[in-house]
Amino acid sequence: MTTMTTSEEYADLWAYVEERRPGIEAALRANLPLAPAHVETRFNEALEYALFPGGKRFRPVLTLLGAELVGGNPDEMLPAAAAVEFIHTSSLIFDDLPCMDNASERREKASLHEKFGEGLAVLVGLGVLNAAYPLVFANHAGSPEKAIQAHAEIVECIGAAGMVGGQSVDLAMLSGENGSGSEDLETAESIRNLKTSALMRLALRTGAILAGATYIELAALSRFAELLGDAYQLSDDLLDLDEDGELFSEDRTTLAIERGESNARFRLRNTIDEAKRILVDNFPSSRARTVLVQMTDYLAERNA
Repeated sequence: MTTMTTSEEYADLWAYVEERRPGIEAALRANLPLAPAHVETRFNEALEYALFPGGKRFRPVLTLLGAELVGGNPDEMLPAAAAVEFIHTSSLIFDDLPCMDNASERREKASLHEKFGEGLAVLVGLGVLNAAYPLVFANHAGSPEKAIQAHAEIVECIGAAGMVGGQSVDLAMLSGENGSGSEDLETAESIRNLKTSALMRLALRTGAILAGATYIELAALSRFAELLGDAYQLSDDLLDLDEDGELFSEDRTTLAIERGESNARFRLRNTIDEAKRILVDNFPSSRARTVLVQMTDYLAERNA
């Protein structure tokens, strides 16, 4: 069997991303929560810095794929995709703050609070978060029940069962409160992935809900998103091991560190296999399904 090159292996994924990214960028700019000129300080400059660093826009792409997977029109979901990216951006801003992870860099640039100050970073994070809520109603005036359900997805994603809960676990792990037993570690890892999985779930389900997905389809997407988030987190932990074996203090550990790299890679392979099986078992063959399968492999096996 001929081994595929990386570009061939993910050809459908990259083609889809390149096709959809211009529309996503346009939707982001069309819905920017800009401060009016008479009150502008550096808010708009900081907003631009936070929202347009480049990147693949995988999460809003997931929103379009979620819609397309269940027979929807992805073009109608561009405002909702922008909402997902606003929420994702807010999570990165808050995650980097000195009171959270205290990260000085993001995507090889100074983090927002390092460049513009902590106060303005918080305001930008709140600004983009607040701008996300109404966007699920755009293009869906004729089906308000779907928009309301999508709005509820945002609330759940951000709340204590999602991003807020996941961030609180990150704080606990940083302070060494994650427990010492193997069961405690597994539980902590699962809860820590709340933030990642919640965003994946929001991205996929928002597009699917607005496209009229059935309860069974949404349940399958929820399970797929959970596995995709777990795979992404495992992959991140393995990348951290490769980059710096001493990255975590004695009080902060992960399954990749505690159980060893080979065990983590075994768990990663099983996770992505199950995720792809859920797609194949619950959705008919389509371009969207093919792209999601390739994205699952890419996110789990990326090198950076």
